[in-house]
Amino acid sequence: MATKTSRTFARHVAPFAPLALALAMHAVPPSAKTPAAAAAGEGGVAAVQCEGVLDMQDCHTRFPTGCTAAAKYDAYLNLLKDQPINTDSPPTPVSFLALKDFTDRDDAAPADLKKGNHQDFKDALSEQGEGQTFAVVAFLYYAIPSGIESSNCQLPDDDADHTNVDFHIGVGFDSSTADKLRANPKVVQNKKKIPHPLQASSVIVEMTPHTRALRSDVWNMDNLQKAIGHQVRIVGQLLIDTEHFQSSQDCALASTTSEKKTCWRASAWELHPVAQFQVCAKSTNDCDAENPSDWVELDKL
Repeated sequence: MATKTSRTFARHVAPFAPLALALAMHAVPPSAKTPAAAAAGEGGVAAVQCEGVLDMQDCHTRFPTGCTAAAKYDAYLNLLKDQPINTDSPPTPVSFLALKDFTDRDDAAPADLKKGNHQDFKDALSEQGEGQTFAVVAFLYYAIPSGIESSNCQLPDDDADHTNVDFHIGVGFDSSTADKLRANPKVVQNKKKIPHPLQASSVIVEMTPHTRALRSDVWNMDNLQKAIGHQVRIVGQLLIDTEHFQSSQDCALASTTSEKKTCWRASAWELHPVAQFQVCAKSTNDCDAENPSDWVELDKL
């Protein structure tokens, strides 16, 4: 597995108490089960029907795989997406991933992997690092609130803070593109329609509602918009979002002219959920991944 460097990160934030029974996000050896696999056990996990979901906290307390009205979704994938962040455990070493590390995993993913059958390939995906904690140093291309999703109990995006939905964040690796975005962030600020070249070259990282609740004063859309074009350092759980593992959406798989026009992400692999999100403190926008003093929290930019 290709990596660029490694280090140990520490993160100390208050635990999200209602999730105490859920398994924590942590790095595991490639041969071991991921947190979601351990929770699923041999019998697996099943989709469930939403019953009187009150709010985001109620959703993630009672429904570890989310839910829908029809109880039809990939429960194992949602279990991965909804892993809480355990801040009580000691930090574990993580590896930094470059763009090629993501797209190589697209090529190496099981041929029969598709929307809805994630658990069938959990062991093969675990060998690729799914469920482990990785890091990426890149540039913030865009950040938008996601829509209604089964992983968040189909709660609506109905308030200014986007409390119920994921933050869908695209990060890229081209410094010249980042320079242009810093000079003109309005190209992507507060827009759900992101220019195709930016989408096609972006790796997706996701801030989930129940983890953002721990950092709401820092992890909010206003602070993300201010960081557009800046270098960022992100730590999170690696997973492949099989809902988008298809050539019409995943540019790593796109081969025809039509597919290359419609694809909107560089890879179906993501860091999801995000456990740490920092921004480069240097005006030169070229911070050292190994130097903690180069990086600050979003609200300190």
